[in-house]
Amino acid sequence: MPKQIPFFKQTLLSIFVAFACVGYVHAENEFDENFLRQGSQDTPIDISRFNQKNGVIAGQYPADVYVNDNYKGHLTLTFAEQSKQIVLCLTPELKTLLDLQRQAYSTRNLEKVSGDESTQCLSAEAALSQAKVEFDTGLLRLNVNIPQALTIQRPRDYIAPIQWQEGTNAAFVNYDTDYYRSNMKSSYVEQLYLGIRAGANVAGWALRHSGSRYWLRSQDSVFGREKNKSHYERNDTYLQKDFAAIQGLLTLGDFYTNSNITENMALRGLQIASDDRMLPASQRGYAPVVQGVANTNASVTIRQNGAVIYQTTVPAGPFIISDLYPSGSSGDLLVEITEANGQKRQFTVPFASVAPLIRQGQFRYHLAAGRYRNGQEVYPDKAAEVSLQYGLFNNLTLNMGATYHKDYQAGLLGAGFNTPIGAFSADATLARTYFLNSDKTKHGYSLHANYSVNLLSTKTNLTLAAYRYSSENFYTLRDAIWANSNKLVDDENFQYVSNFRPKNQFQISINQNLGEKWGTLYLIGSSYRYWNRARARNEYQLAYSNNWGKLNYQLGFSQSIDKGNGVRDNNVYLSLSLPLGSDNGSLSSTMTHSERINNFQSTFSNSLGNYNQFNYSLSGAMNNQGDRQISGNVNYSGNFAAIRSTVGQDNHQNRQVSLGMSGVVVAHPYGITLGNSVSDNFVIIHAKGGHGALVNSTGQGQTLDYFGNAIVPYSTPYSVNYIGIDPSVLPLNIEFSSTEQQIVPRANSINLVKFNARYNKMILFKLRHVQGSALPMAAEAKDEQGHVVGYIGQGGLLFANDLNKEKGRITVVWGANQADQCHFDYHVKLNKDDTQMKNYDAVCE
Repeated sequence: MPKQIPFFKQTLLSIFVAFACVGYVHAENEFDENFLRQGSQDTPIDISRFNQKNGVIAGQYPADVYVNDNYKGHLTLTFAEQSKQIVLCLTPELKTLLDLQRQAYSTRNLEKVSGDESTQCLSAEAALSQAKVEFDTGLLRLNVNIPQALTIQRPRDYIAPIQWQEGTNAAFVNYDTDYYRSNMKSSYVEQLYLGIRAGANVAGWALRHSGSRYWLRSQDSVFGREKNKSHYERNDTYLQKDFAAIQGLLTLGDFYTNSNITENMALRGLQIASDDRMLPASQRGYAPVVQGVANTNASVTIRQNGAVIYQTTVPAGPFIISDLYPSGSSGDLLVEITEANGQKRQFTVPFASVAPLIRQGQFRYHLAAGRYRNGQEVYPDKAAEVSLQYGLFNNLTLNMGATYHKDYQAGLLGAGFNTPIGAFSADATLARTYFLNSDKTKHGYSLHANYSVNLLSTKTNLTLAAYRYSSENFYTLRDAIWANSNKLVDDENFQYVSNFRPKNQFQISINQNLGEKWGTLYLIGSSYRYWNRARARNEYQLAYSNNWGKLNYQLGFSQSIDKGNGVRDNNVYLSLSLPLGSDNGSLSSTMTHSERINNFQSTFSNSLGNYNQFNYSLSGAMNNQGDRQISGNVNYSGNFAAIRSTVGQDNHQNRQVSLGMSGVVVAHPYGITLGNSVSDNFVIIHAKGGHGALVNSTGQGQTLDYFGNAIVPYSTPYSVNYIGIDPSVLPLNIEFSSTEQQIVPRANSINLVKFNARYNKMILFKLRHVQGSALPMAAEAKDEQGHVVGYIGQGGLLFANDLNKEKGRITVVWGANQADQCHFDYHVKLNKDDTQMKNYDAVCE
């Protein structure tokens, strides 16, 4: 009968650590095999294959490559036998990764390393006669030390393009659903939103699509009629691929241009643009945050250029939306808040790209051409734009751009300056617009300047002060296309049927740190004047925030003045937040005053779970008009999706309920996996047999599913990403050969990271030779098919971790002669659920 013993803690393969420590060195080292002799055995174990100067068996090894202690990347190294020695082969891939000067190699040897991957193995040590090449078999690390003059100088964090990984073939669908219903006394509003971001990666090409569908059903409180509305809005559909040679991306299809200095637009065509993410991190030089206050459980919809780009439900009180996807299109964001009683409020969030400074000698380029798009409409006429930024000096960047359409041409010239008193940029745009219906051509110009500075002495951060002036005859490409596509519009009546055309625009944002005890003061302001309006529209916010012990508070004032129609909107608010104890619970209150209405709202919120995957809140609100409302919400973020829900009711019989869910469905070589919403770059983990292991890369308690798969929802392109798992929660009989890997994804790549999990058989044999002596350490134990199932350890112990059958014969081999082996029969029980080591005694004959 087998005996149960504690988990086997001794390291049976310690002898191989000694072999590994030999390393890849110049001096010849030998190991006396007599040290492995035990008992009366006359023949020691045959370790000739280890008695090489590098202690490596011929084959391929994944390893980290370092040159002069600088990390170069990860590569599979090839070792081959030459003249009875094991040598490291200098493959074309290794030569590229080492990134050395040509003088580092002898010309004769270098010619043998060709791009066609010749089968001949050229010794790296022979080719690099001035270098010291060492391979650490224990750490799987290649160290190359060579005079600095023979290396190619690269910036910090440089990653060779050969290291960029295009990932695997896969497809995914990101979904975001939100159901919202609000019942009033004699009417209701019911809406359903579905947002889609889908894609597929094949052979390095990435297909992407985004769109949304919106259903609306309502009953009029007066006439009782129902209105139904349902349509699908396509935002973009395009193919994209990166090219290291041009350090940029090629885009084909329906997309938004992403120039930093010219007017961005939606096109159906092609685009070639530089991608700063390909630069090393040390050489790399935005979606805005939306903030607001909801009086009840409210639906928040965000539109850009008329298209819905985001919708969610928020509880009563202040809210922050900081997870908008970056958008290549310009245009302010229109934020609409729909309260539980049907009341709607709107405000805008400015969103425009600012041309930044770039480093000396760097280029940033952009070229796009195709048919102009506006919303769901594609116009027949072609349009094109080009832009270029060049870092002329360390503190001067030149900006140039041009836009072309048969009815519209524009050119831009500008510069950015870095000075001791802050960063400036200025540009001028000249435009020619032809109005088809009136057969007139208008020439105009637009001047733009901005300034930013961070004053360390006063702790003042002036993040943006921007000014733009446009002449009366200055139009944009959108203006020209819209006017000429409408037969009733010409240059004379264009201003009356279009949106207001800007004349002067001024924006400023100041953040002032008042010291450790005195808090922070910030100001955001904007002013707009239009050619077809006599008066300006001004908006600004002023707020002060600080803390008193654990109590955080903010006092703010905002004002919006439209002098054209005489509308003035003033708001004063006080917000308090207090954490409760050492838990995640907190109590917050907000008081607002707007005209003659005073609102008070208080919320208790908390989160539960080891990773705060559950969170909930309860809220109550009232005002001086006699309105009262109570609401609550519950959210859960799990392995396979995120779910959110809200409910609320007021004293006027208005009720509100919502339910939302977001996540992703991914199809990949190992099946279909569910997860939380992903970005354009994400990772698939596969570890067959590793069900239940934690995913370290997310920090959210995510585990591998039943099939050993998991989704890491994001990765950073052209940077080293560490993907890891934690098997500590698994039974002791599950082993992983490694628990962390490095990847360097390309843009839009879906990377597959595989971990090898295996079932540890937990079988230990205590062997004695038939003659009574102990067996030699490190002798191989093989099954009937010749597969190695383990090695002999100290005292004749055999940890048969790779045993595949419950019954059979094992042969122990320690030499080349027939006398240097013995065998024994075994009959054991293999149970995957058994985590206790089982010990068997046997005699080897």
